[in-house]
Amino acid sequence: MAIRRSILSFAICLLGIVCNAKLQAQELVHLQTIEEFDSQGRPVPIGKTNVDLLSFLEKSLSIKISVKRVPWKRAMDNALHNDILLMGMSITQERAKKYSFSDPINANGNWLITRCDASFKFNTLQDLKGKRIGIVIGTSAGEEFDKQINVLFQIDNDSGAGISRLQKLLAKRTDAIIWYGVTTDVREMQSVINQRFAEWDSVNSKLNPQPFCVLPKPISIVYNHFAMRTNEANKKLLARINQAMAKGRKEGAIPSLRATILD
Repeated sequence: MAIRRSILSFAICLLGIVCNAKLQAQELVHLQTIEEFDSQGRPVPIGKTNVDLLSFLEKSLSIKISVKRVPWKRAMDNALHNDILLMGMSITQERAKKYSFSDPINANGNWLITRCDASFKFNTLQDLKGKRIGIVIGTSAGEEFDKQINVLFQIDNDSGAGISRLQKLLAKRTDAIIWYGVTTDVREMQSVINQRFAEWDSVNSKLNPQPFCVLPKPISIVYNHFAMRTNEANKKLLARINQAMAKGRKEGAIPSLRATILD
C-alpha cells in the first residue's frame, strides 16, 4: 500500500514537473498595437475579431502573446530596437526597408471627416490642395497620400487615435481628419462618430448634434499586417503566423480576408 502511494506521489510530482516545464518552455511573444481611447478617455480594448485572431494564434503556435497598446509611432520605434510583434501595420516602401511583414490580417479604409458646415468634394488627392489634414502620427494613409504631404497639403499630427481628435476639427485647426475603419455604410459611420463625440463633449453637441460628416469616398484602402524588425528569427515567426492564418481561414476558424475588404 505504501509502495502504491509512493508511486502515485512520484507520478503526480513528475506530471507537475512536466507541466511546469511545458509552461516555462512556452514561447512568449510581445505584441504592441495602436492605443485608442473612448469618450471618457479610457483605453479601448482590442476588438473581438483581433482578440479571437490572437487567441487562435496562441493555440495554433503554442505561444503566449503579451499585448500592450501604445501610441503608434512609439510602437514602431520600440519594434526597431526589440523583437516586438506589431499588429496592424500597412506596407510602404520605406517600412519594408526596416520591417518584415506577415500576410494581410485585414483591410481598412482611410476616410476623411470634415465639419459639416465646411465640407468639400473629394474624388482625388488634388481636391486636398492647400488643406490641412489631421493624421495619427506614424500612420500611413497609403503611399500616394504620403508622397503629397507638405507638397499638395499640410498635415497635423495627433499622438493618439481617440475621439478627442475631433475637437481639433471642430476648433478649425484642421480642414479634415483621417479616420480609420472597415465599413461600407458611411452614414452609419457618421452617426456613430457624432454619437461618440456627443458623449465626450455634451456642451458643443447640444448646440450642434451633427457637427461631423464622413466623405463618401475613402482616400485609400490598405491591408494591415503583423510586422517585426527584419532578422532570421523574426522571419521564421512571421512564416509560422502565415501558415496558421492560412489554415485557420481554410477551416473557418478565423474570418477570411475577403470579409474585411471594402467593395
